[in-house]
Amino acid sequence: MRMRLERINLNIPPETRARLRAVAKRLKRTESEVARELLVSALERAEREEFYRGVQAAMSPDIRRRMLEVTEAFERVDE
Repeated sequence: MRMRLERINLNIPPETRARLRAVAKRLKRTESEVARELLVSALERAEREEFYRGVQAAMSPDIRRRMLEVTEAFERVDE
């Protein structure tokens, strides 16, 4: 099944466009394909970061301290 796509107009600095062209050329893809994938992945990353900031803000000091203790314990296991 094909995903429905919508068009946007995005102005970017010339040097950014040149970098996009270079990446697209190396990947043997179109600029549009590369730009779309980069935009989608950046949005996903921003949403994930926003979620984690919310989780962190909702944590009590005791839970935050306990999570740090658990993280440190896992780091010692890896050594």
